[in-house]
Amino acid sequence: MRFFLKYILIWILLLVSISATSQGFKKKFIDAEYHYMFEEFSEALPIYLEISNSQPDNANINYRIGICYLHLPDPKENEKALPYLQKAITNINPKYKEGSYLEKGAPKDAFFYLGNVYRNKLDFDNAIESYKKYRDILNSKEVFYIDYIDREIQCTQNAKELVKLPLQLKSQNLDDEINSQTNQINSHTNVENCPVVSDDETVFIFTAGNKNVFSSEIDLNIINSDYKMDNIYFSKKAEGKWTEPKNITRQLGATSRVVPVTISADGTELYLVRDDNDNGNIYVSHYKNDRWTKMEPLNKNINSKNWESHATITVDGKTLYFTSDRRGGYGGLDIYRSDRDEKGDWGPAVNLGSTINTKYDEETPTILNDSKTMYFSSQGHYCMGGFDAFHTTLVANNTWSAPLNVGYPINTVGNDLFYIPKANGEYAFFPLNNNEREIDSNNEGEIATINERKTGTNNIYKIIVSIPEGHETEILLKGNIILQDQKNELPHDFIISVIDSIKGDTVNKCKPNYLLSNYLAQIKSGSFKIEYKCNGYLTHYKQLYIPNVYTRTEVNIDVEMIPLEVSKGEYYVIRSIFFDYAKYDLKKESETELQRLADLMQKNPSLYVEIVGHTDALGSVQLNQKLSESRSNAAINYLVSQGIDQSHFVSKGMGKTHFIAINKNPDGSDNPEGRQLNRRVEIKILTSTADNITVEEIKVPENLLYSRAGRLRPNDKYTILLIKQKEKSVSTDDVSRLINLTIKLKSNELFASVAGSPISEAKVNDIIMFTAGEFTNKSDAMKILNIVVDENFPDATIESMSGIGKIKHEIGNDYKQHENDNVDVSLDKTLYTIQISALTKPADLSVFKNLKGVKENLCQDGFYRYTYGKFEGINSAKQEKQHLIELGYTNTFIVKTDNFYSKVESVGEFTIQLESLAEPVNLSHFKNLKGVKELIGNDQKYKYIYGKYSSVDDARKELNKINKYGYENAFVVNMNKFN
Repeated sequence: MRFFLKYILIWILLLVSISATSQGFKKKFIDAEYHYMFEEFSEALPIYLEISNSQPDNANINYRIGICYLHLPDPKENEKALPYLQKAITNINPKYKEGSYLEKGAPKDAFFYLGNVYRNKLDFDNAIESYKKYRDILNSKEVFYIDYIDREIQCTQNAKELVKLPLQLKSQNLDDEINSQTNQINSHTNVENCPVVSDDETVFIFTAGNKNVFSSEIDLNIINSDYKMDNIYFSKKAEGKWTEPKNITRQLGATSRVVPVTISADGTELYLVRDDNDNGNIYVSHYKNDRWTKMEPLNKNINSKNWESHATITVDGKTLYFTSDRRGGYGGLDIYRSDRDEKGDWGPAVNLGSTINTKYDEETPTILNDSKTMYFSSQGHYCMGGFDAFHTTLVANNTWSAPLNVGYPINTVGNDLFYIPKANGEYAFFPLNNNEREIDSNNEGEIATINERKTGTNNIYKIIVSIPEGHETEILLKGNIILQDQKNELPHDFIISVIDSIKGDTVNKCKPNYLLSNYLAQIKSGSFKIEYKCNGYLTHYKQLYIPNVYTRTEVNIDVEMIPLEVSKGEYYVIRSIFFDYAKYDLKKESETELQRLADLMQKNPSLYVEIVGHTDALGSVQLNQKLSESRSNAAINYLVSQGIDQSHFVSKGMGKTHFIAINKNPDGSDNPEGRQLNRRVEIKILTSTADNITVEEIKVPENLLYSRAGRLRPNDKYTILLIKQKEKSVSTDDVSRLINLTIKLKSNELFASVAGSPISEAKVNDIIMFTAGEFTNKSDAMKILNIVVDENFPDATIESMSGIGKIKHEIGNDYKQHENDNVDVSLDKTLYTIQISALTKPADLSVFKNLKGVKENLCQDGFYRYTYGKFEGINSAKQEKQHLIELGYTNTFIVKTDNFYSKVESVGEFTIQLESLAEPVNLSHFKNLKGVKELIGNDQKYKYIYGKYSSVDDARKELNKINKYGYENAFVVNMNKFN
């Protein structure tokens, strides 16, 4: 008996110990998650490391530790992520529950981050293997990420090849000549960057500060909110020595973020880029009387409403090359040129074309003193990761040669920017700080070792590219051949010809590897036209220039072959077009798509299309409705200008009512990728006798799909969804769990101010939902989630309150559809109508051009609903609905007229909303109206309303008068909307 009691006592103590350990783990996990959520990785890391001691095989904890190490500023610390991510991928959970302390698995993107670590360590084979594993477990719908990871794999393969043939470099640390004279600049916390050097190398300008760091994960569109402007320094060479650098920031009048980008050959004209409230513009300053003048902006040909980020000027001062993400480009930042006229002003900007510019970003161009050779950085072309430096040559008739990668170790797997060559590329000025290199120079100044992911000193170097003795310029030309129709094998008559551009002679011919779809050819220095030719495809040409002095032994040029039947338009895919924020002018790629559509419509007179404009969620309803209509009209106007009759189009503006992607992340932060997909014009076929025309559906990445979890209003809150199931299936066990959870939550500090039950119940038709709490901060919801999981609700999830509303709406629609589908058609005498659209503000009925009798209804929930017709019996309503779908009204649904019109408001208290603004205005703004009032709406915008009316009809009569005063976007709303 004593032995038995002793055994029971030990067992109880063991259970108490395990419970205490579990509670300690849970608390620390939640603390770590809190820091992680706010990207406080250095604070989260030690907590994760501590709790990993008790659960060393927990894939979720190992994943979090790996991500924290990757986000630390010291590259040496980044490498420590490797063993933790290796552990994380051993237990991937496809249904990963972020924030749950019971989660033992890792999300699938652990493979992606592991691949990044391997690539940073130059372990390319393992990097590629990790990337491929990540691609294999992606959902087939995640097209964006599949394309992205394919690009990363290609870059890693490029890096593997480039690293095999490193350049021979010598380095000269300019710190000894320029920066050692002042401890302020030479501080270990300061970083020197953005070198600008005159043609005769007697003027040197650069930045220095502790914020000017371009990391391997650089995003030029992101500016830290705590950014403090770096100082700009100026030094001149006198009698072979540099003068002490002088801080010229105040002379320039630089009060916001400013960086120098280029200087005239004589060193007297300095060009800079300034951040003007998230709008980069190019400025110029002149050196007069031993001082720099206040910088002034260039004209509108150079500075657009978009971002201009860099510039370079030719030695004669007549041509400026600069980067801009203005409309009409090929994607991201493109390089443009502008010529100076006789009056000294800059002329219209001209895009350098697709040879130079890619769908990715091009940056930091530098034109050499021959005014023909340009170096620039790009995320596209034959790149080994991030931005790589390339060079190209202007060969003839504004034609640029194919850009060539300058090679490793000038380029790394990170971002390599501000490479400033001199003496026709024989040497360059280059900031090597935090660019994944450790400079270990031997006594002769050669770079003896280049260690990736190491931090060198924070200095600008003079890099000399050494040419091996006895070197002959004989180059191996190689590349991949891509067939646009994705056939597995190249045509067997495929031939690549290398043609001397000057003499016109063919100097080499070769056949590709038909199965591997690549090619090899030997060439020497010179200017060449590469011809790619085979039956069934358009012949393709590439310009190539190899200088007499060239230090690389290989160049890579890939080519994409376009099938002839596609080029002739025999098969055509109609694609949607996209717009920049708050814009309705057409991009170059959009005009290209519309031109193809115009050509197609001219050949197919039976083709009628619907042009539907959409916006993202930013901005007022009125503005977005007008903007969506303008986008639709912009597309139609272009097509009409190409000779297509106006009657072949139906134009619709949907405002911000039909999203295909999320506008905000679940935590409420902005999602620019999703908003970009929402800013679109969709083109739909209404009628056509041709069967060779299809509409390509917009592919939205799964994580960006507009769903209940993705729609988060600025003032939205969070809750925990506990149960969602049919009411009759709720068991006594479910009730018991809910009671226990209620008792548990009542004692929690987050529910201290809640008077009633912390658990809410909602019923929609035969579905019942239980939720716990309502939280402003997602971090609070995450804390409660882990309590809920402990109380035997393992499938509980965090949802936004608007997401819960969406779930209810979907349940209601499913019920209505089920109800309609079960009507006995033979006995059905019920009257139905068809709802076409629901908008937050009224639309012009002319948008429904091909329908007569559309009615506008203001409903109790504040939405304007548009209905069409009255039909006796569900069968006749379904037939008409199908007809509407064929006309392009794909989002229609059938409702009973009695149910619908019971929700239409005719009496109550109404007002007229004049404007909705992000910032308040003085009421004197409404000069011709007295009694205008200001309210703050649920979207936190300032609403300006006028009058109170007891019926919709009275309000509409007054609205007609107000419209004459210029308030064309005013509309009637229910006063309940502001309560």
